[in-house]
Amino acid sequence: MASRRGIQESYEYLFMHHPVPMWIYDTGSLRFLLVNHAAQAKYGYSRDEFLSMTIQDIRPLEERDRLASFVRTAHPELGSAGLWQHRLHDGSLITVEIISHTLTWNGRSARLVAAHDVTALRQSLRDLEQSQLNQAAILQHSLDGIITMNERGELTQANPAAEALFGWTEEEVRGKTIADLLIPPEWRESHEKGLKRFLETRSSQILGQRLEMEALRGNGERFPIELTVVAIPDGPTFSFTAFLRDITDRKKSEQALLDLNRDLENKVQERTLHLEALNRELESFSYSVSHDLRSPLRAIAGFSQALEEDFGDRLGAMAQGYLTRIQAAARRMALLIDDLLQLARVSKASLNPESLDLGELAQSVMAELEEGSERKIKLEVDHPLPIRGDPRLLRVLVFNLLDNAKKFTSRNPEAWIHVGQSIQDGESAYFITDNGVGFDMEYVNKLFVPFQRLHDNRDFEGTGVGLATVHRIVLRHGGRIWVQSRPGQGTTFYFHLPSGEPGHA
Repeated sequence: MASRRGIQESYEYLFMHHPVPMWIYDTGSLRFLLVNHAAQAKYGYSRDEFLSMTIQDIRPLEERDRLASFVRTAHPELGSAGLWQHRLHDGSLITVEIISHTLTWNGRSARLVAAHDVTALRQSLRDLEQSQLNQAAILQHSLDGIITMNERGELTQANPAAEALFGWTEEEVRGKTIADLLIPPEWRESHEKGLKRFLETRSSQILGQRLEMEALRGNGERFPIELTVVAIPDGPTFSFTAFLRDITDRKKSEQALLDLNRDLENKVQERTLHLEALNRELESFSYSVSHDLRSPLRAIAGFSQALEEDFGDRLGAMAQGYLTRIQAAARRMALLIDDLLQLARVSKASLNPESLDLGELAQSVMAELEEGSERKIKLEVDHPLPIRGDPRLLRVLVFNLLDNAKKFTSRNPEAWIHVGQSIQDGESAYFITDNGVGFDMEYVNKLFVPFQRLHDNRDFEGTGVGLATVHRIVLRHGGRIWVQSRPGQGTTFYFHLPSGEPGHA
C-alpha cells in the first residue's frame, strides 16, 4: 500500500504539471502558497514573484472589493466561482472562469483554484451576438424583400419589406410552400423539381444568379421581380434565402425606352429618306449651276470683252468703267459658282481616309498659291505632322485656310504663316496661324456660315464660302474646328480630327 507521503507527491506532481493554470492561496492573508507551471507560463510571473503576491495583485482595481466580499462569504464547498478579470504580467487583461475548492494546506485554511481562460470564447460569443444583431437589422430595414424557406420549400421567415411586397404577414403564411405563395401555377412543377434536384446533387445553376421572373402577390396579381437565391447549410440539410426586388418601374422604363428607340429609329429613317431627297436635289442644283448658270455668265463676260475690244475707242470714260465693273462681277460670279460646287461636292463626297503628312501637304499647297506671284510669304512648318483623312478633302481644307491666311496678311510686308500641332484642352490639334489683320471675336459665330464675311469685299475679296467648306470637311471627318483672333494681331485656326473616320454631319 502506497505511503501517505507518496500519494501527496503524486498529487503535487499532477498539480504542477496540469495544463490548466492552478494555484493554492491562504484564505486569511490571500497570499499565493503554491502555483503550477501552467499558471507561471500563462500569467508571465515566476514562481518567486507569485509567492510574493496576493491574489488581489492579479486583479484590476475595480474587482478587488468584489474579491474580498467573495472570500468572506463564499461557501466552503463552492465549486464554480464565476467569471473574473485577471491581469497578466504585461498588464493585459484576460477573462477567466474560476473553479475553487476549500482545503487545508500545511495546517492553514486555503483554497485550490483552477483558472480557465475564456477570453477568446467570450469574444466569439460577443461577435456572434453582434452578427445576429446585424442580421436582424438587415432583415428589418432592408429595402428588398428577404424570405427564407426550408428544404421542403416552406416559408420560415420574411422581413417587413417582403410582407409589404406580397401583401401578407409572415405569421399568416409561415409554413406554406413558396411555390403556392409566390410562383405562378405554370412554373410550380419546375420549381419543385429544381429544389429536389439540388437536395440530391448539391448542385444548381441558378443559385447565386440574378434572375428575372413573374411572382404573385397575395391578391393573385402578377408582377415582375428580380431574384437571387442562396443555399445555407443547416446541419445535415439546407435552408434557402431569397432576395427579391420589385422591378415593375424598371420594366416600364425599359419598355418606354424601347418605344422611344423605335420612334427614334422611325424618325431617323424618315430623316434619312428626307436627306437622300435633299442630296438628289443638291445634285440637280449642282448640275444646274455647272451648266445652266455658266453659259449665260460666259456670254456676259464674252460680249462685254468684245464690246470693249471692238468699240472701246468710241466709248467714254463712264462707259469704260461700266464694262470694267461688268467683267469684275462676272469673274466674281464665276468664283462663287466654283466655291458653291466645291461645297456641294465636299458635302456628298465619300471619304477614303489615308495617312499623310500635313506639313508636306501645306508646303505643296503654298507653292501652288505663290506660283506666278511676286509676293512671297514666310511659311514655317513643323515636322513631322502625321494626320489621317481623305487626301483630296484635306487638300481642299489646307488650300482654303492657307489662301485665307495669304489674303489677310497682304498688308503686312513681313507676312508669315505657321503650320503645326499643339495640345488644346487636353487633346491634340493642328493649327494654321498668321500675322494678318485678325478680327473681333464677337463675330466669330458668323465665320463658318456660307456667304457671311467679316471684312468688306472692297478691302479683301472673297465669296464667303471657303471657311464654310473647311468647316464641312472637318465635320465630315468627325472632328471640330475653332479659331482665336484679335484685330491687328493675326488669326489662328485649330482643328482636331480624331481618327479620320466619317462623321455624322
